[in-house]
Amino acid sequence: MTGLVTLAMPAAARPQAPQRAAISIERVDLARALRLFSRQTGRQVAAPAHLLRARKATAVVGRATPEAALSRLLEGTGLSFRTVDGGFVITAPVPVIASRADTPDRDVAPAPMSDVVVVGTRLDSGEAVDIRRRALQSINILTDDDIRRFPDTSLADVARRIPGVQLSVRSGGGIVTVRGLSQVEERLNGRNLSSTTFRGFDIAALPADIVSGMDIYKTPSASQIEGGIGGVIDFHTRRPFDGPARTGMLTVKSAHGNLDDRIRPYVSGHVGAHADVGAGKIGLLVGGSHQGHDIGGDIFRIETNAGQATPQGDMVDAPAEATKRYLRGTKTLTTGYAAAQWRPSDAVELTADLLVNRSDLDFANVSLTAGLASGVIGRTIAGDREGDPVRRGTWADVPLTSATNHGIGHFDARQYGLNARVNQGALTVIVDGALTRTGFHYGTAELSLRAKASLLSYDKTGGIPYFTVAGVDPERPASWRPASYDDVRVANDNEEAAGRVDAIYTGTGPIRTVKVGLRLTQRRVTQRLAVASAYAADGASFSVPVGPSGSRLFSDRYPQPIWNAPAPGSLIPGRVERTRASFDLAPIVTRLDYDGAETIANAYAEAGFDLMLGAIPVQGDVGIRYAETRVAMQRQDGSGATPVRYGHWLPSLNLRAELASATYLRLGWSRQITRPSFAQLAPTTTIDFVNAVGEAGNPVLRPLAATQYDVVLDRYFGRRGNAYLAGFYKSVSGFIRMQALPEEIQGRTLLINRPINADDGWIGGIEAGYVYRLTFLPGAWAGLGVQASYTRVASFRVDNGAGYRVPLEQLSRDNHALSATYDRDGVTADLTWVWRSRIVELSRGDVAGRPLYRDPYGQLDANLSVALTPRFDAVAGVVNALRRRSAEYFGDVRRLHQVFVESRRFLVGVTYRTGGP
Repeated sequence: MTGLVTLAMPAAARPQAPQRAAISIERVDLARALRLFSRQTGRQVAAPAHLLRARKATAVVGRATPEAALSRLLEGTGLSFRTVDGGFVITAPVPVIASRADTPDRDVAPAPMSDVVVVGTRLDSGEAVDIRRRALQSINILTDDDIRRFPDTSLADVARRIPGVQLSVRSGGGIVTVRGLSQVEERLNGRNLSSTTFRGFDIAALPADIVSGMDIYKTPSASQIEGGIGGVIDFHTRRPFDGPARTGMLTVKSAHGNLDDRIRPYVSGHVGAHADVGAGKIGLLVGGSHQGHDIGGDIFRIETNAGQATPQGDMVDAPAEATKRYLRGTKTLTTGYAAAQWRPSDAVELTADLLVNRSDLDFANVSLTAGLASGVIGRTIAGDREGDPVRRGTWADVPLTSATNHGIGHFDARQYGLNARVNQGALTVIVDGALTRTGFHYGTAELSLRAKASLLSYDKTGGIPYFTVAGVDPERPASWRPASYDDVRVANDNEEAAGRVDAIYTGTGPIRTVKVGLRLTQRRVTQRLAVASAYAADGASFSVPVGPSGSRLFSDRYPQPIWNAPAPGSLIPGRVERTRASFDLAPIVTRLDYDGAETIANAYAEAGFDLMLGAIPVQGDVGIRYAETRVAMQRQDGSGATPVRYGHWLPSLNLRAELASATYLRLGWSRQITRPSFAQLAPTTTIDFVNAVGEAGNPVLRPLAATQYDVVLDRYFGRRGNAYLAGFYKSVSGFIRMQALPEEIQGRTLLINRPINADDGWIGGIEAGYVYRLTFLPGAWAGLGVQASYTRVASFRVDNGAGYRVPLEQLSRDNHALSATYDRDGVTADLTWVWRSRIVELSRGDVAGRPLYRDPYGQLDANLSVALTPRFDAVAGVVNALRRRSAEYFGDVRRLHQVFVESRRFLVGVTYRTGGP
């Protein structure tokens, strides 16, 4: 078996007839020359890795066909080439790559893991198939070209298109699950990207256009940072050595959200260059992005159902409280990134990375709530079955609450990274350090008014529930009186310093690589939280600025969409203190504060091998990682200090067997952990003495530990695509759930709800994917392609403490995605449908302990890019084209919790490219 170096370029660049290209390649080492050749011609080059060592290319400057330029580059090397599937394969005088077929879409000989050196870049189209084929682990790849085909503007939206990955979005944030587990961790350029008090990073806060690729690891290896039993998502930012000598791009779009009818800007770009100077090769690349997202939704919500007595003395199951709500706001993402590289010699390379990100949130909830349980129930109509809840009815003397909640805040993230790589013969040493700082500073204030309706009519027999009121005019300011005021202020900060050293030895025998490494991480977090609330006295005479709630809720025909509500302007910083003073609230004082410190030390050893089992080539890696963790949590005043220490041995084994030409079997087995979040470890308790209950953290929580099994059967169709079928199973110990137990606090017995390591369980399923470019079709039809995936997940069920046995939260059993793509003659298009079945949002959703489910949900997105000139593209896209609504319910569909219709977003703009191809 012979290793290959692969340089992959966009398939659309593949010439149909010989064309001359501008070539400028100096006399440099052959691997670097082939990198430049691939960039400047748009043609893929593959070569056995050992053929490139210690060889220099002949300089080529001028215009030439790719074939002529490559012949010139190889002069004096003793090597030649042949054409395969529109690209080139470098060969020795005695061929070292055996042709297995004459057809151009068949594979050349696969590369053994240890000899593969990717000297191309993650910007190349088609490289995803090549990387996946060479990978030993279960992995999915998105390249820069893949990401550009999507209209999505955040990384969370992009990630949900990957097989086995699901996303639940709420108020501009996102919960990512991989194969049914939300214990997913994020990396940036291979470095841990930590959040504030949580383990995972909210990738909805990062714009998609800052990255050049995404790797989604569904099985680990010993040499990777531990932490995600669900999986790991690694994002790669651009670096100067990845591209041509000069590169640049600028994209300007406008994004229109249909709910608030506003247009928001979307600007992104980067510029980079590298050159050979006296001190070696140096490069610099800087980029940035600024974009506004509309946070919008039309909402109808029922908090819970409760038994209510009719005037006839019958008990009916009826809504206790109903709310209609406008959610309107903006999330603004501003990001800058930079990378500097220096290669003083072929043996040494230094890289410095910088990421600066800020996500600003500014949104308002304007709601009208009817306290049905406090009114007098009248005539009602329930469902057909006994015990069905009320579907239609009337109430008298119903209290109304008109409230405005205004939230303003920001999330900041900065990461500084430095990497040094030194090659000395067969030995490579890598030293890497990173400093990550994140902060979430947010405040929300809610002001409410009260009134009473003499009559209320409620109906949920149609598509969207509604209620109307009579006996009071909700649009008349004089109908309302001040009711209450609440505010929350939170400041969470995190700092993580990490360093690692890795040594890699490359051999030529059955043991192809040996890796060893050390890693040390120190992390500190703080939380400062303040909560205040007050009620207006019955005779309160102060005035509250009011205004109309909105104009259109759900549709033009929705009943009573307008009511008077507190003006959001009275809740903005600078004015909110006047509102607080009206309710006799003291200045803000923080409570529920805590500090946390964590130190993690790692060591690992891993061996990569290349064997023959009979006639079957088998490559793989086997290793073990040890992770020791020390955590100490304490309140701000130093009390409640609880140090915890634990260690884990984490072995892993990955195998890849070539069963036949372009057909591979992968097997994986590993142990992995996910540590509890700092929010779960918090040494604080919130107490409600009126109801004798409370919420608390648990500083002695232990990590979740999983034993993982994975099998994947892959079939590759040259560079046209691949199909695969995977099965996975995870046995997990220490699942964390909430448990309510009586505790004595200040002489009183209270029911305190706190997280515990309670359950051992399992999760498993199957996953299938298919990607194919229809290049065999005639003419313009050859640009068509199709992508499809399906994931089915099942898990153990656990008693939620209220008599309901439910699967894991955020798990949906069936998930599929289907995309039609086009890429030819300067036109790139993508139409994608993503769907997931019913989701368990919360194992305990209401006061009765019923689980909260979300209905099956699908979304259709589209994107189009047309090349106007060689450097200008016109782009257009739509996100959530069908503007589908989602529904949530308690226990079953009869007990509605919420109907939510999200915004549809249109994007139109242009892209300008400069520099090399």
